[in-house]
Amino acid sequence: MRGIIASFERRVQVDEAVQELWYRVSAGLDVRDGSRAVIGRSVLANALALIHFPEVGDVDDLARLVQEHGGRQVAQTQEDVLAPVDDPERTLTTRLVRVLGGYAWGGGARPGTPLAPDGRADLQQVAGEAVARLLLVGAADPEPPAVDGEQALLAVFRDGHVPVWRALVGGIAADPWNGTTDRSLGLLDPAERPLEIASIRAVADVCRRDAEEAERQAVAAHIRSVIEQAGLTQRGFAALVGTSPSRLSTYATGAVTPSAAMLLRINRVARRLRERRDADGSPPDVL
Repeated sequence: MRGIIASFERRVQVDEAVQELWYRVSAGLDVRDGSRAVIGRSVLANALALIHFPEVGDVDDLARLVQEHGGRQVAQTQEDVLAPVDDPERTLTTRLVRVLGGYAWGGGARPGTPLAPDGRADLQQVAGEAVARLLLVGAADPEPPAVDGEQALLAVFRDGHVPVWRALVGGIAADPWNGTTDRSLGLLDPAERPLEIASIRAVADVCRRDAEEAERQAVAAHIRSVIEQAGLTQRGFAALVGTSPSRLSTYATGAVTPSAAMLLRINRVARRLRERRDADGSPPDVL
């Protein structure tokens, strides 16, 4: 990560305004503990490099940050370090989104933004997911704009800024399968607007993956709660539902989601154990 900082500090010497911003914000990060300060300064250096001096190597650096800390954490850190120095329309953050959009889809950036070279699908994927993650954190406009036709939607792409985009993305994130994405895609001609369509699908894909992960974790939490309330070990409960302790453990951790039939069986066994205990106080060793 220190290499990311060193690379940026070499380039920032040519722009006094960006240099002043860098030292002011990074100095504030130094009040944190050492490891968090290094992460914050690395993410800040990478974000400012992409905003002001974008090179393909900066997307490689972003990929390394995501690999080490996770996409959600990097996006939250980007928001944390940029928000205090950004204006109400989030000009800096909007520029970062547009640059990353340029690398991901080619049409999300202002003219002149460098694009990922052919054959670097890995960087395009990193950039596209980073856009979606950044739009899923931070403050949004109170109300999303009305999008009632192709021109209105294209105006959001062309003239919008991060708080507006977050308001729209928030509607997708709240319920990724409610048809919002399909309605937006239906406004665009695939032959004429492939880049806009790709960006909408990428954001929807991240929202759906997040929702599916949240559902998996909710099922896992439910199974852990059921076992705890039954008063049995995982081995004992596994025997009653006809599976192995190791398999039940994967359900309880969220590593594997049980089938609908298995989840019904788990709930049925838990209910019978509870009814038996409530009826006669018997220990939950047998049904």
